[in-house]
Amino acid sequence: IHFYKRHDKPLLKPVVINIRMHFSIPETEEQGDTKAGSYTGYCLHINGVYHCMVRYRQLHSLHDQLRREFVASTLPAFPPKKLFNLNESQVEERRLLLEKYLQLISQDPRISNSQTFNAFLLSAQQETRRERTENVSLDVFLMNEHKITVNILTIEQTDVVLEQVCSELNIPEDLIYCFSLFLIRRDEDGDITVVRKLQDFESPYISQKALTSTESVDNSSGPLKIVMRKSSWDASIDDRLLTEQTTLNLLYIQTVADIERGWILTSADTKQQLALMQARGSKRQFMEVARSLKYYGFMVFRPSITDHPEPHTRVTVALGKAALNMRLYTPSGEIKEVSFKVTRMRCWRIMKTETSNNQMGLLRQEGSKLELSFEYLVTAERLEWITVVSHQAILMSMCLQSMVEELVRIRGGEKDPRRLTRCSAKRSIPKAPDSQSPVVDEGCGGPVDYTVRKLAERFSVVNMKSTSKAAEDVFVENEIFNSSGEDSLEDAAVTFANR
Repeated sequence: IHFYKRHDKPLLKPVVINIRMHFSIPETEEQGDTKAGSYTGYCLHINGVYHCMVRYRQLHSLHDQLRREFVASTLPAFPPKKLFNLNESQVEERRLLLEKYLQLISQDPRISNSQTFNAFLLSAQQETRRERTENVSLDVFLMNEHKITVNILTIEQTDVVLEQVCSELNIPEDLIYCFSLFLIRRDEDGDITVVRKLQDFESPYISQKALTSTESVDNSSGPLKIVMRKSSWDASIDDRLLTEQTTLNLLYIQTVADIERGWILTSADTKQQLALMQARGSKRQFMEVARSLKYYGFMVFRPSITDHPEPHTRVTVALGKAALNMRLYTPSGEIKEVSFKVTRMRCWRIMKTETSNNQMGLLRQEGSKLELSFEYLVTAERLEWITVVSHQAILMSMCLQSMVEELVRIRGGEKDPRRLTRCSAKRSIPKAPDSQSPVVDEGCGGPVDYTVRKLAERFSVVNMKSTSKAAEDVFVENEIFNSSGEDSLEDAAVTFANR
């Protein structure tokens, strides 16, 4: 456990390894059952989004399955059964213990990438939403509104749907996971909001249907669509994508849309030059020019609020090229740009925030819920916390994490796009004669050199529950943080430009 200071207050910061999923159980609900009496349902949130409601006995059954599949001694203790009905304080204690258990096992890549774990989450989502298993048609869009309709089962998980869409588009197998499926909403101002990235533990059909239902109640603008976008970051992967006609077409479509939307910045002259290339159908030439433009390959987020350089500063955040970039809008009407290198972020966290009246005037109401804070090496001697308040904070964190993981693999000499961009869900292989547990394909994550039990020691005093809703107080320590001074201080410090 390390201690840091933020706003002159001590901050307890746990070390966390490779958070791809954050679990929280922010609340419980008493459920009635005419046959078996009432029971407690635990509301499970993943990455800040309500995923399912589960019972204690379902989680206990999952634990038993994991004990059979993995070495039991490497798993954390499961909250014990009770002989009698639980009172309110005992339910709260069990909620905290179950939350901690899920947080711990999700940090072990053997488990979080296993079929057993992901199948459990998918089944729980289906059961909670009361979805029957049946054939349906699902529409997946490209950034130019082109629609690909695939026939799937309602419970088909994200990677299966992505593979089917890519098959329809004739994308080479080794390039499929350079792309991902996102839930995207078109807003009243004509812009789009990337609501979230769909994960392998969920069904895109169920998630879209559930979130559409929720947003219709909340009167959110615009329909939610499932959209396929490039999700890889490194330029070397783009080099490979541009060698294939199908993936060249996809990058071209996405880049044209991003330029039209203002996500990629360009001068009037360059825009005219690109328009002529479009008219001639010179896609490869178009992409050569576009790749040199500012914010090409970035994920751009909706306007938010930052405390840098002053509290309540309006900002547009963009992530790409191993950096988090901000466009700051000053009260005088100036636009200043600042860039924070990912290698200079020591760690980051997501937490629930209380919104002041000043912020409410600058953000829509949903934007007041979460904040992303990162600790940045401004100079060789000084670390500084910088905060962004945004309803897309968890998506920002996931983008940072995937960017870091990609950089780690590249630095390790990996060149295969499949292994650079994702860790496949691992399958258990029949165990070797002298082995105590099944052999597991470790995917792109490399050998597992720690156990959940070791991680439990590092989490022993950490309670990650927010005071009311899901997700926060999540800490992620950056695997590629560089404090050695190998980069020049000019590169290490934030850089400004006036526009």
